[in-house]
Amino acid sequence: MSEANLPQEYGSQATGSGRSAPVESVPVLIVGGGLSGLSTALFLGLHGVRPLLVEKHPGTSVVMKARGQYPHTMEALRIGGVADRIVAASPGGTGEFYMALAETLAGPVLRGIMTQGEMSMSHVSPEGWGMASQERTEVILADRARELGARLAFGTELASFTQDADGVTAVLRDVTTGAERTVRAQQLVAADGRHSPVRAALGVGTHGRGRLGEVFRVFFDADMSASLAHLPGGVAEGRRFALFHLLQPVPGVFYTTDVPGRYGYIRGMTREQPDFSGAGDERCAELVRTGLGMPDLELTVTGSGGTEIVCEVADRFSVGRVHLVGDAAKVVPAPGGLGGNTAVMDGFYLAWKLALTVRGLAGPGLLASHDAERRPVSDMIAEQQFANTVERLGPDLDDGTAAAPIHPVTQVFGYRCARGAVVREPGDDGELLEDPTAPTGRPGSRAPYVPLGSGGSTTALFGRGFVLLAGPDGGAWQAVADAAARRLGVPVAVHRTGGWEKAYGVSSSGAALVRPDRFLAWRAVDDTRAGELEAALRTVLDRPGD
Repeated sequence: MSEANLPQEYGSQATGSGRSAPVESVPVLIVGGGLSGLSTALFLGLHGVRPLLVEKHPGTSVVMKARGQYPHTMEALRIGGVADRIVAASPGGTGEFYMALAETLAGPVLRGIMTQGEMSMSHVSPEGWGMASQERTEVILADRARELGARLAFGTELASFTQDADGVTAVLRDVTTGAERTVRAQQLVAADGRHSPVRAALGVGTHGRGRLGEVFRVFFDADMSASLAHLPGGVAEGRRFALFHLLQPVPGVFYTTDVPGRYGYIRGMTREQPDFSGAGDERCAELVRTGLGMPDLELTVTGSGGTEIVCEVADRFSVGRVHLVGDAAKVVPAPGGLGGNTAVMDGFYLAWKLALTVRGLAGPGLLASHDAERRPVSDMIAEQQFANTVERLGPDLDDGTAAAPIHPVTQVFGYRCARGAVVREPGDDGELLEDPTAPTGRPGSRAPYVPLGSGGSTTALFGRGFVLLAGPDGGAWQAVADAAARRLGVPVAVHRTGGWEKAYGVSSSGAALVRPDRFLAWRAVDDTRAGELEAALRTVLDRPGD
């Protein structure tokens, strides 16, 4: 679709004094202040771009939602300067958790999942887990985004927008006063949720399994210390998050919260709205007692309500100058925990591309790669979490089409973006996944984690800009990188060291170019290809000839 044929309008046309006020210019307008929007704002600020974010609600979320940050997300949050804050906001100030698939809360445990066991990722990452809740994480992201220069306008909604070949014109409305103002942005990021009005205005549909059913959630206060005393690591005292997928007497989920003595219970999924939806506190209390197999449990219901379980991905992640992230781009069932993580990472992966583009340092192909790189992995995660949902919440959904399980380590550290903004090598068929414990070093793959003799690691070198890793015998690379950076106006940090070459598939005089998002853009087996570095950067930046 050419830009001339792009959907041009969204919303009603503004009238009144708001239209006559001066038009404010912003580099990037972000619509939506959840995990993905705030992450995008934070990382744009990190790359020196001051976006404007608008969110119709008066502040960040106060509703208990998603929880947990995978190590790859913690790596990004470390780059963003908030990893320690996330860990401090986790139960007990630790990212450790205990999860289990069990017959009942008392056991037997059919399968345990722990950070020091099945879910340990220390062999592929220098970061551990975070277990901060979404409501705490959003506050941390918002504070850091402001520190980095982003402007956050809560209580402000997008009333309308139009886009053309040169930018996006948006009318913003104060939800309290109704006052309107117009802004002109180079790019617009739609982080406006599952029912994204921006996505709808663009005419972008969705694909996937759609609505799977509904679960009913109850929050309650109770003394569960005796019932949880057998769990490891201070779960009973609230020093570690715990979650149980329970199979008897009915499928359900029990989990701890940030509030000591407060717990959540999710009744197993039903195809239609359950007949107890909207039930009173006593009925909800009985659901909890029945689901936990504890008929005499004394508890106080603090909240309840139904939640739809949906599995769908947008057909396109970018249309012209508008880009979808978070739930606007995909909605996945909760089991597996990658919905919120993917929302944060959407912002991390998109921000550097936006920053270079709005500065005029990249061609349109760099932002066009957002769809090519993020949609395939979103499809994969959606199917994996559907399979988890079948196993843990809705066995009646099993129609024989669920995907074969992929280990979470491979899902988050092994996926590739070989069909995006990289210099693809001959013989690379563009596979979506590779085993991160046996990395190939191919462009499009995640730059492997290799501990270095200095006590650091390769991963610690990445995240702020382009990095050229050069072997100990690669003396020619510094001058070549400096010259390319000077001509393109894009800094390239050179780190010349040893110990990483085998994992990256190069010799001691070779080099590997790593993008700001830690993906390999290009590599040279030895320094005879040093003259190709600038051409590689031009390919990634979509600047074939300035």
